[in-house]
Amino acid sequence: MLEQSTLEFSDSILKKLGTSIILGFVLTALILMLGNGGNVFWLPPILVFSLVGIALLSAILFPFIWHYLERKQKINSTKIYGFLYSGIRYAIAFNIASFGWKKFYGLQFIVPAEIANLPMNQQSGEWLTWFYFGHSHAFGIIIAVIQLVGGYLLLFRRTLLIGSIILFALLSNLTLINIFYQMNAGALVQSVVLTIGVLFLILLEYKKLVFFFLKTKSNLPSLNFNSVFVKNSIRLSAIVLSLLFTIYLKSLVK
Repeated sequence: MLEQSTLEFSDSILKKLGTSIILGFVLTALILMLGNGGNVFWLPPILVFSLVGIALLSAILFPFIWHYLERKQKINSTKIYGFLYSGIRYAIAFNIASFGWKKFYGLQFIVPAEIANLPMNQQSGEWLTWFYFGHSHAFGIIIAVIQLVGGYLLLFRRTLLIGSIILFALLSNLTLINIFYQMNAGALVQSVVLTIGVLFLILLEYKKLVFFFLKTKSNLPSLNFNSVFVKNSIRLSAIVLSLLFTIYLKSLVK
């Protein structure tokens, strides 16, 4: 009985702590985005980092206060979870939508002329990336629309999951770009935190995803083979034969 009680306590406080920390992280990312690297006069760096400290400290302390009040039956945890989940969704939507609007107004993918005129081998991975994405205005607008639509979908419970999946695909790709093309630390922090945030929202619907992706069979007609070995061999051939064809092409290169 004591072990079960301890396990329930651990699960409960860990869930509260995890949810609160995720909210603290996404609020931190939002505050840093609003601070815009110290360029907003009414959000000086000292205020920005003070708010960041308050958000992170509150995220750590609040779950323990919450858990204590819950045990004293002085607080409704369902409403608290609803508030925290809504805060996570809103903070991510606001943040990601802001990056979308910046693309519409030409505040992203802009490379100074003195940088753009340098030879490619003299430019950093960050400037090369911005120059590449900025080459096509239409492509930038498409990314912006995905960010705006994905952020908007987060704000409704009915469309939360599809919005999270759309944004996770986009943000995970941007995170890899930020890592391997040596983008600035601010961009990396934003992409990592937002990716973790939408992944958290996706994992809240873990059971639905497992059922949909792994337990639901497709209605598409398929070829029937009596032998499982033949069936799996044909499947594997798509990968192996493509590899052999690539090796053949490589052999043609002198």
